Amino acid sequence: MRRLLISFVLLGTLAAGAVQAQPGAPLDQRLEQLSRTIGVGAVRPTSDNQDVERAGEAALRERDRQRLYDAWRVLYAYKSNQVRRRFDPWAQRFGTAARRDGDAALTALVDLQSIALRHETQGFRAFTEADWRRFMDRSGPDIRLMAGIERVRHLGQVGRWREAARLATELTNEAERAGEIAHPVLAELHQIHSYTLADMGDKEGALDHMARAAEMDERDVFFIRKVERLYDIAYTAADLGALDQARGFAALHHQWVASSGNADLLTWDRYLCAKIANLADRPRQVLDCLAEAKTLIDRPERRLQVVMLGLRATAQAQLSQASAARADLQRMQALPDALGPRDLAAEALIKAYIDQAEGRSTQAFRELDAWRKAEALRVARQHARNVAEMSAALDGELRAKRDESRRLAEQVRLSRSLVRASAVIALLLAVLVAGGVGWALHQRRASRRLKGAQERAEAANQAKSAFLAVMSHELRTPLNGMLGLAQALRTDTLTPEQREQIDLILDSGDTLLVLLNDILDLSKIEAGKLEIAPTTGDLVGSCARLVGGYQPTAREKGVALAFRLESEAPGPLMFDGVRVRQCLTNLVSNALKFTTEGKVEVGLACYPEDSGRVRVRLRVSDTGIGMSQETIAKLFSPFTQADASTTRNFGGTGLGLNITRRLVKMMHGEIKVESEEGRGSIFTIEMLVDPAEPIEPAVGAEAAAEAAEGFAALHGRRVLVVDDHPVNRRVIRLFLEPFDCELVEAENGQVALDILAQRPIDLVLMDVNMPVLDGLEATRRLRLDPRLHRLPVIALTADVMSAQIKTCLDAGCDAHVAKPIDLRNLLSAMDRCLTRTRETAG
Repeated sequence: MRRLLISFVLLGTLAAGAVQAQPGAPLDQRLEQLSRTIGVGAVRPTSDNQDVERAGEAALRERDRQRLYDAWRVLYAYKSNQVRRRFDPWAQRFGTAARRDGDAALTALVDLQSIALRHETQGFRAFTEADWRRFMDRSGPDIRLMAGIERVRHLGQVGRWREAARLATELTNEAERAGEIAHPVLAELHQIHSYTLADMGDKEGALDHMARAAEMDERDVFFIRKVERLYDIAYTAADLGALDQARGFAALHHQWVASSGNADLLTWDRYLCAKIANLADRPRQVLDCLAEAKTLIDRPERRLQVVMLGLRATAQAQLSQASAARADLQRMQALPDALGPRDLAAEALIKAYIDQAEGRSTQAFRELDAWRKAEALRVARQHARNVAEMSAALDGELRAKRDESRRLAEQVRLSRSLVRASAVIALLLAVLVAGGVGWALHQRRASRRLKGAQERAEAANQAKSAFLAVMSHELRTPLNGMLGLAQALRTDTLTPEQREQIDLILDSGDTLLVLLNDILDLSKIEAGKLEIAPTTGDLVGSCARLVGGYQPTAREKGVALAFRLESEAPGPLMFDGVRVRQCLTNLVSNALKFTTEGKVEVGLACYPEDSGRVRVRLRVSDTGIGMSQETIAKLFSPFTQADASTTRNFGGTGLGLNITRRLVKMMHGEIKVESEEGRGSIFTIEMLVDPAEPIEPAVGAEAAAEAAEGFAALHGRRVLVVDDHPVNRRVIRLFLEPFDCELVEAENGQVALDILAQRPIDLVLMDVNMPVLDGLEATRRLRLDPRLHRLPVIALTADVMSAQIKTCLDAGCDAHVAKPIDLRNLLSAMDRCLTRTRETAG
């Protein structure tokens, strides 16, 4: 019972901390909140790390787990700040104590931190896989937590964010279960996890975890660690573009370091100053920052000093100090491999600046151009890899939030059960009436606290949906500009080379759009917000048309693609055409992706059942690379592919088959797979559908006339384009130029209302998210004007969540077109709205 009470107290403390962090506050407020949390105004610098030294002496007087965790605090403080002159003596003293007492865990800790110090100072290359297995799997749960911090840091440094996020979440749960003794380790896990989230671009998540770390170690933390926390805040502010605040934090960091007289912190302080100056493009200030560390930079002994040497060489070259820059460049090229791999891109950039300073501008241009091309290729490859890593890391974060929500809900249920039991306890222990009443009151207070925790957990789940909506908007907005301009360019007279380049842009943009849609579909399915909507349709025709659309891709690869009806034609059926096509699209595109020669066949068979329903069997077979049984076992997991080589060779996120399986299950069907390595695969979908009444075909003459008209309603119309982004307005102008439309542009809803009050407009293309006055409110206001009541308004938004679309229609919009804007979809929506308005007026 005592442990239960302690758990309730801890949960209340964590919940209070979460409220103080204010996740929704602006960036500058979040940074100021962090600085107050670490107590910048009350810090008293200590000379020569005396607080750490005293903690080390106290640790040697302890035993067992307490000694282990106290020793970790001392060694980690010196290791993370790379203070070798202090680290080595303490590692020796703790090693001696471990051998004297036969303490295997303490011996493992000394080995772990010694390798970690080499790992961080030598380019993250000291740990081997054998080392990780030893410390993570074979040295006990306490060493696993401590080694896990180094593992998460390593995975984040090498860009394996998915694994870093997953491991950090797993270790955080283990550290919470370990109790108060592991709180320093838990605080550092939050801090290290914040680095991973910052690298991924999740600044909100990074600042949240930094705040948790600062709150947890505020009661008992060394001065050197407070300096490290301030350094991290300044570094994060610089990375997020808040350079003015970063300079303020860096100035305070310098003041602390100078006041303490701690020479070991000089390298970090000067690097922080130089990094901020470099981001602000101030090479003269970079040199001023690095002047105090000249001796260390001239003969670097650790990786950070190598980075500082590169910053100095770049600044000198930018300031035309060619001889000094060349000397530093030669130092960089002569460094031993033990300090980490050479930065060839930085060396090329420095050399180009030197050539420019010495009058060799043509050579400098060629070198910069070669560097630019190599860097663009590297960035493109890294971007593709980072998208998959970010998606997987995001999935891990969301799973962790759901697990936390379920855990809190279970604790609330238990607390309520105990409240009910308290009444029985009070009756049985009549002698202790006062104690029973106190206990019941305590339980009610705990129940209220845990109810608040549950509400916050539910808010976190709602925040997930909001995050997905924002992510959809933020990604679709630049995609709209890229794909819209590419579509517009493709209509002009182009050379074959130019058309190939435009097609590559469109293919790359479509690939990003497929990834985004897959993530949103998966989220809808998991949230239970995706519904199956059967309608009457021609299943045979739908499948045949879809397969026909892949014929150009198949011909380009030299693969035979065929569709075959393996039974009698079933007639009209009730099925969700969108979801059936989505499932078949995933299977056919996968088959073509993994088949380099041979054929891909799609078979459809429909058999009537005794119950009156129709059994549908869709079969997609290929002669591709095939799969082993081990691969098949994990085939339908999200973000999973056969192995790493599959992603490298064929691309993709591993979401398609998982979504297909879930959609088939929602349609009351099942999907099966048969495969053999080197011989190909067969995917089979079976489901039951209902027969439907035949649909009357459209009148041939009317349909032909409608097709021949070709968006006739658009020609010569006055169109108001409302969008705060000039690129988006430019895209629409290019789309509508062939129809001789008169375009009027407005950058927000208020400007649009002013224009509508002054001149007649035939149709409005209204962006939703804009400053001053957003598109929804502008639409509501114009609908209040009787003159504009019938004016067609089409909403343009990058947010494609169903709730947002419904909001647009409820506000008075006549139609909705998603960004990135597809030319055909936009023209069709405009033609429909204008035709409908003309018929209503007539």
